[in-house]
Amino acid sequence: MELTEICRAFGLSGCTEAVPVSTGHINATYRVSCGEGEFILQALNTDVFPEPDTIEKNTAAVTKAFEVSGEERVRVPEWLYADGKLFLRNGESVWRMYRCAAAEDTAENRDFLAGYAFGAFIRIMSGTKKKLTCAADGYHDYERYFSRLKRFSGSGSIDSGILRRLSSLSDTLNEVFSAVPKRNIHGDAKTDNVITGSVCTVIDLDTVMEGYAAIDFGDLIRSVCGNGAADLSRVRAASSGYAAGCGGVLSRAEVDSLYYGILWTTGELAVRYLNDAASGERYFRNRTPAECLKRADELLGQLSAFINAGDELTGIIYSSFAD
Repeated sequence: MELTEICRAFGLSGCTEAVPVSTGHINATYRVSCGEGEFILQALNTDVFPEPDTIEKNTAAVTKAFEVSGEERVRVPEWLYADGKLFLRNGESVWRMYRCAAAEDTAENRDFLAGYAFGAFIRIMSGTKKKLTCAADGYHDYERYFSRLKRFSGSGSIDSGILRRLSSLSDTLNEVFSAVPKRNIHGDAKTDNVITGSVCTVIDLDTVMEGYAAIDFGDLIRSVCGNGAADLSRVRAASSGYAAGCGGVLSRAEVDSLYYGILWTTGELAVRYLNDAASGERYFRNRTPAECLKRADELLGQLSAFINAGDELTGIIYSSFAD
């Protein structure tokens, strides 16, 4: 089935252009132009997400929660449906579409808005009794990723010093999160997954799941800081936005855990890149083993920077949530 036929199945006609979008790591994405406007068309990576039905149920639950929330500053995508279904199955391919949300020039407060959007996601999803189900087995399971990495260590491909650092992080996370409650989270709360403006759109809902609020906060801060050390001015903006978006729903134990969410997501991502490099498998599509090693090294450097800036980061977090 050609892309134009897929678009017609979602109710669109006269599509004139389908441009590949290269920013995502997992799904194949196209920006489609047609008479009805601009849309995003995605082919789901079923190697990573083998249960599209779970994603469809999760997406329906999130969409409903946002519809009844009364939240005016944050929304989720406007989905298109093919025969009443979120996904269109064509052979081994699984497709979905949504209307493209227009970004506005919000460079001065983009970090605050991204933080607010993901905090609002936490708040809005805390108002539903439905628990979201992880569609990617073992996603955000640091122990599972690290155990896999240790199996490759015998070949000498992983430096023993790196393994010791990552093992120490494992011990810390187990201790910190042993008494922290779980809730519905986005699961991939990097800044690229918010279209910012007067109304922000939270995208990429494939990873929504039951997990720790600190994971969303950690991914937010990691992505705000790019590849380097913590930019504290940007951290303050994102943290203030996240706290405002949460609207007081986090418990004290959850607030106490937020700093460790930064370490969790940064270390976990490093481990996942190391696994790709050592195994030859490709969670991160279009990355060579050498590129995976380079990215892992950047993330390990960032992890060290976050550890060294621990006092400043925790101070910013507590200040944000005290307001």
